[in-house]
Amino acid sequence: MTMIAYTMVKSVATEARGIADETIRFHAVFVDPTRRVKKGLFVPLENGAETLKLAIEHGAIGAFWRLGDPLPRYIPNQFPLFFVPSPLEAAAALFARYVEQSGAAGEAEFFFTLPDGASVDEDVRRRLADLQKRWLNVRPAKGCEDVCESQ
Repeated sequence: MTMIAYTMVKSVATEARGIADETIRFHAVFVDPTRRVKKGLFVPLENGAETLKLAIEHGAIGAFWRLGDPLPRYIPNQFPLFFVPSPLEAAAALFARYVEQSGAAGEAEFFFTLPDGASVDEDVRRRLADLQKRWLNVRPAKGCEDVCESQ
């Protein structure tokens, strides 16, 4: 079972804080703080201080964090944060590295979809749609016969 290793996430970050446990494995990378995930890495797009708490409640065990953004007081000291210039670009780099290393055999999930009514820049929305499309092209459709996968 190939999940996303702590060291892989750290390799796309400028610096990290919180627990530095190389045995941590992320099962999902997600941008929607309302999505329930198991052992997720959260990618805040806007209002990180407001959305991170919700993401933690929904299964985030770590997060990318924009360099220079103030940290909310509620973040546990042990919670892994990976500091990057752009959380979205860091997620894209992590996605590319993960697919390169594990391909369709990987068990981790990437969720680049936003909740209905999310207000983000149109460029961000296009970038997310492109990443989601690339992810779906890499992953075989679950529960589908070979006929379905070839479409």
